[in-house]
Amino acid sequence: ESRGRITISVSARSISSLIYSSSRRGALVIDDVAVLIPFPKFVRTANLTVTAGQVVYDEAGKMAKWVIGKLDEKSRPELKGDMVLEDNYCDDDDGNTGRPGVGSGELQPPLLVNWKILLASVSGLNVSGLSVTGERYKPYKGVRNICRSGTFQIRCD
Repeated sequence: ESRGRITISVSARSISSLIYSSSRRGALVIDDVAVLIPFPKFVRTANLTVTAGQVVYDEAGKMAKWVIGKLDEKSRPELKGDMVLEDNYCDDDDGNTGRPGVGSGELQPPLLVNWKILLASVSGLNVSGLSVTGERYKPYKGVRNICRSGTFQIRCD
């Protein structure tokens, strides 16, 4: 029975390209942080633990979802775990790791990361006015920016 280990650390840092709303106060806070971790097909099972948030490992889909939640510049959550690999996975004395017929893309699949930052904009677009007509009530005239991650991949070595 072959085994493997996984360790992932997540941290936030100030990004100079973010343009913050004038109503924003305090340190950088990133909301709804989630990391999707695909595992190669030859991983039989994984036992994962986290220092912040929750992690769920889908045995059938070979995917772990780590929901961290809020992340600030001071926190550094970690995911650690052990993996049990199929018996025909080889790790020889010459440092060659792999499995016959498995490409390197499957051995090191990219991590998928999602997040959002309230009251921030990457593009710098700003709404200077808002007009709503045909409504009986008086709408609130404020506009809030949200910076979302979209699809963000981290390739691992």
